[in-house]
Amino acid sequence: MAPRVRFAVALNTQNIEWNEYIGIVRAADEMAFETFWSFDHLMPIGGDMNGSCHECYATMAAFAAATKRIRIGALVSGAAYRNAGMTIKLATQIDVISNGRFDFGIGAGWAEREFRAFDLPFTTPKERIGKLRETIELAKLLWSGDPTKKVTYEGKYIKATDLFMNPQPVQRPRPPIMIGGGGEQLTLRVVARHADIWHGFGDADTLKRKLDLIDTYARGYGRDPREITRSTNVAIFVGEPTEAQLRSAAGGRRPAALISGTPDAIEARLRELVDLGIGYFILSSPLGVDLDNWHRVSEQIIPRFG
Repeated sequence: MAPRVRFAVALNTQNIEWNEYIGIVRAADEMAFETFWSFDHLMPIGGDMNGSCHECYATMAAFAAATKRIRIGALVSGAAYRNAGMTIKLATQIDVISNGRFDFGIGAGWAEREFRAFDLPFTTPKERIGKLRETIELAKLLWSGDPTKKVTYEGKYIKATDLFMNPQPVQRPRPPIMIGGGGEQLTLRVVARHADIWHGFGDADTLKRKLDLIDTYARGYGRDPREITRSTNVAIFVGEPTEAQLRSAAGGRRPAALISGTPDAIEARLRELVDLGIGYFILSSPLGVDLDNWHRVSEQIIPRFG
């Protein structure tokens, strides 16, 4: 039996007022999307570069308390932004607040201006990915189910001494781990060893190459590659955007990756990605947030893959 195709929605924490943001996640909670993904940046990475940017873990905690059904995650949090033990403590608390609706999205971190502004060490990609790998290893040790189990860990990049995680996550054996990133020699090896979900980008040829590498690396680690769900962003608009929508959100141009048209046409495009190996679609909004379109995707597209 083919695995279930999953759908989620993403909206970044940048350049948005808090009341609007919390209202949008509450609206998504009433739709069919599995997860609402934010992201983890300390400053905007697009649009108004001096605009607002809500801190990731505080935002996810508020989302968890404000919703009832939808899962909460960051696409993805940066392992290099925080002490590893503190990252795991924050993630565990969100799983507790949400009563087990948390997905642990994590990556290496890359936006150099944020590191400099916040006086964080901006190390080499190898070191940042090493910290990512060791953070996940420490999380798996701490998420043992025993709230009093003390863990001492000494890696090349992080360490912990007599660290215990009380409370433990609600989810058993632990929250799902999503790793974002596409580095073929380093990041995808971490994905193959540790991820429940991989999130990547690219055209069909790029995705196929990376999926094949994940499969090869996973087998090398003794894992069944089918244990790893493959995820990517999709820009779906049910119907056709108006000229006004294109002018206001896309500078008058149709985004190259936009999948639009009838539900039948959209399903056909998504099936091509499913055949490639993608099992998880995360709805992006290149034309701006349009809750009416989110409803159309929820009601007219998602049920076709149930």
